[in-house]
Amino acid sequence: MDHAGLWIFLITTCVIPEVNGQTVEMDDGKSGYVGSKVDLRCRFINSSPPVKISQVTWQKLVNGTKQSVAIANPSLGVSVAPPYRDRVTFRNAAVRRRTPSLEDTTIIFSSLRLSDEATYICEYTTFPAGNRENSVNLTVHVRPTTQMSLSSPTLVARSSNLKTPVATCISANGKPPGTIRWETRVPGEVTTREYRNSDGTFTVQSDYILVPSKETHRETLTCVTTYNEEVYTDSVTLDIQYEPDVTVEGFDGNWYLNRENVRLTCQADANPAVSLYQWRLVNGSIPSSVEVRDSILLFKGPITYDLQGTYACDATNSIGTTSASVEVNIIEKPQPQIATGDVVSVIALLLAAGVLMGITITVLVLKIRTRKDNTSNDSPSRKLSQPIKRRPGEDIQHLGKFYEELPNTADYVSYRLACNKEDYPEPYSPPINPPLSFLPQNPHHTSQTMPSKGTSCTGTPSKNTFNPPSYTTAIFKYPSVPGTSGQLTEVTGFKAEAPAGQSSSVSRGWSKDTDLFFA
Repeated sequence: MDHAGLWIFLITTCVIPEVNGQTVEMDDGKSGYVGSKVDLRCRFINSSPPVKISQVTWQKLVNGTKQSVAIANPSLGVSVAPPYRDRVTFRNAAVRRRTPSLEDTTIIFSSLRLSDEATYICEYTTFPAGNRENSVNLTVHVRPTTQMSLSSPTLVARSSNLKTPVATCISANGKPPGTIRWETRVPGEVTTREYRNSDGTFTVQSDYILVPSKETHRETLTCVTTYNEEVYTDSVTLDIQYEPDVTVEGFDGNWYLNRENVRLTCQADANPAVSLYQWRLVNGSIPSSVEVRDSILLFKGPITYDLQGTYACDATNSIGTTSASVEVNIIEKPQPQIATGDVVSVIALLLAAGVLMGITITVLVLKIRTRKDNTSNDSPSRKLSQPIKRRPGEDIQHLGKFYEELPNTADYVSYRLACNKEDYPEPYSPPINPPLSFLPQNPHHTSQTMPSKGTSCTGTPSKNTFNPPSYTTAIFKYPSVPGTSGQLTEVTGFKAEAPAGQSSSVSRGWSKDTDLFFA
């Protein structure tokens, strides 16, 4: 009993997996174009020990039923069904031998047809394992044919401005269907329709719609068809017919008496071309001295007042007739004409001036931006760290230089206010901290007096006038000998009293009441 169980265990673990190891390898899917060639791969992976291949059968699955395509048998050889006999072969030559090798039974489909699109089954019959099979889906593509044409052989521009299909692009009998787009400078609308044909292919039609006009004449429309990343293009040129667009040229407004060799020309833009020109004089008949030469009206001989009037030209083609006119006025004397060279010179001068002005503005803008950039790059902390420069007048005055103005008028009370306290009340001035160190704090007295010229201030109220004193030698000096800080000095025109025990006979010094220094 134990031996029987052991044999069952060995059979289930060794033999059965080897039998299940037999497989048939095929591609997931294959595709090809009508008329081309495609390989349908089929390869048998045998087990170890190998099983015997009795037969290989290729079948086509149609609506749930299997149709035989080809058979390879070791004893009977190779057989292909009549519908495929000229188009299906086995790729491996060993299959066709008398003792064939059937592990690789790939078939080659030639001259593909739409009807070949189906699921194909490759089935191996083995002994003793039984049948093994696999399948592949074959897809057949059809390249469409692209055709582009004008929707109508005659496209006419009408005054009704009706939209009309002017060109048609067709992608016919394609599988899968193609896509159509348009490339053109002409604005318009596109309508696209798709049809399914009986054989399973598709036809796509696209129409380009616009209002035919003179402006669209000779414009190009390009149809771009895309199919399976393949691009096809085709183009047409619009041929729009329209009635003549007429203008009368030749009258320059300077037709004067006795002028010769003048003419009027009838210019017409038309499609098709103008077939007939007719000239007429409105409210009259063309003078005998005027010759009609198709589109030209030639005025012979000197001009007279009899030639005045409105001349009209009628141009006709197969689409219609259009007219244009010009009124001719005869003047007595010729008008001054501006030479073409002068006009060109003026235009060139204006252009040069504009270019020069543009360059100048550009340079100024660049300079201003550079200056702003330099200003923005200056840091406030850097400016604060720089030493303050004194003005030359704030330094010690050089010897022999006359000091004729106050060092800093903002730090003193006006001399006029000092002499006219009643008329001008002295405004409040906050103390200066720290005090100005360069002013003499202790005036030095000297016995030498400087004669003054004129009077600087009187004891009587003034009339709001100020005459500054004038000195021949007024030298500003820093005192070298400290003096008393409370004494009062005598200023020209005033007699000031000093405190008891101190001299007041001084003509040089400073006034404590006015904080002014005088020499």
